[in-house]
Amino acid sequence: MATPGMVRVSCGASRLPDGADAAREVATQAGRGLGGERARAAVFFATSGHGPALGRFEMALRAATGASSIAGCSASGVVWPGGEAERGPAVAALAISGDFEVRRFFVPSLRGRAEEVGREIGREAAMLEREPRSILLLADSYALAPDELLAGIERLAPDAVVVGAGATETEHTGETTVVAGGRCAANAVAGLAFGGLRLRTRVSLSCAIVGEWRTVTACTGNRILALDGRPALPAWLECLPASLREEMRDGLRATLAALAPPGAAVAASESVVVRPIVGADPRDDSILLGDEVVPGTRFAVAVRDAAVAREALGADLDLFRSEGPEVAGAFYFSGAERGESLFGHPDVESAYLARGLGETPIAGLFCGAEFAPSGGRNRFHQHAGVLVGLERG
Repeated sequence: MATPGMVRVSCGASRLPDGADAAREVATQAGRGLGGERARAAVFFATSGHGPALGRFEMALRAATGASSIAGCSASGVVWPGGEAERGPAVAALAISGDFEVRRFFVPSLRGRAEEVGREIGREAAMLEREPRSILLLADSYALAPDELLAGIERLAPDAVVVGAGATETEHTGETTVVAGGRCAANAVAGLAFGGLRLRTRVSLSCAIVGEWRTVTACTGNRILALDGRPALPAWLECLPASLREEMRDGLRATLAALAPPGAAVAASESVVVRPIVGADPRDDSILLGDEVVPGTRFAVAVRDAAVAREALGADLDLFRSEGPEVAGAFYFSGAERGESLFGHPDVESAYLARGLGETPIAGLFCGAEFAPSGGRNRFHQHAGVLVGLERG
C-alpha cells in the first residue's frame, strides 16, 4: 500500500459582486497560499447570485493553482475562515496539493436514476490504487435521492468514505448548479474521488430531544405505524406541548424526527440522524417521515434549538481536535436550516470554527443535504454541521 504524501491546503474567498473579479480574487488567494506548489485538486462554492456561468471559477482556479481536477457548486451561502455570507454574492474555495490520487467526475441526469449514478461514481473510486479511498460529491439537491445514491456507490466502492453536500440556491434562481470538467448544469452530480488522502469527520446536530426514545415496532417505507407497540400518531402527540397537540399542522411544522439504528446507543450523537416529519394520517394513526425506516429503528421527537446547536458544535470541535493532529485544511457543510435563521446572528458557525481550528484553511456552504459517515457507514444528514478535515499525511 502506498503511503499518502504530505498534504498542503490553501483557501480563498471573495465578496466582489462581479463574477470575473470574484473569480480572479478567490483563485489568486488560493494559489498564493500553496507556497509555489502546484495543486492537484480544488473545490469551490459560489452563491447563485453569480449566475449560471459558475464555470469561470473553475477556469480561474485552474490557471492560478495548476489543479486539473476541480469541482464546485452553487450555494445559498458560503463559509470561509472567520466569516459567512448568507446574502449577496460570495465565493469560497480550497486548493489542495500533495502526493495523492484524484479522479474528477461529472454525471448528468441524476433525477430518477440516483442508484445508477452512484454506481458510476463508485466505479471512479474503485479505479484508484491508493488507500484510503474517499469521495467528495456535490449534487443537485432538487434531483437527489440520497440513500439510493449512497447505495449505488457502496456496490462498487464499499470501502470509500463519502462526504459532500447538496447544492443550494437563492430564492431568485430556482435551480442549483454543479460544475466539473468544463461542464456546468443542474440535475447532476459533480465531485472528486481521492486515493491516499486521509479524512477526519465530525457531525454536529442542531436539535434537542423532546421526550423519550422509542422503538419503531411496525412500519412500511417512510410510514411509522407503531412505536413501542402502540399506534405511532398518539405516541408522537404525547411528546408535544399541549398547544401543539391542538393543531396538528403546528406540531408537524415545529418538530423533527431523530433516528438511530436498531440497537444503537442513542446517547452517542454520531449514530443519530434527523429527518423531517412530513405528515400524519389519522386513518391508521401513522406518521410519515422524509426517509424510509426499518423495524427496530430508535425514534425520538426533536426540535431545532440554537443553544443545543452551539453547545454541540463546540463539543464536536473539541472531539475533532482530540482525535488527531492539526489538519491541513477543512470543508464545512452546514444544513440550510442553520446559519442566521437558527442562531439569530450571522457568522456564529464560522466564529466557532475559527476558535476551534485557528487559521486552518476552510471553505464550505449552506447546503440541502450533508454527507458524512455516521454509526460506521456513509449517511446523509439534515439539520447538521459536517466538518471534514484533510489530514496532512
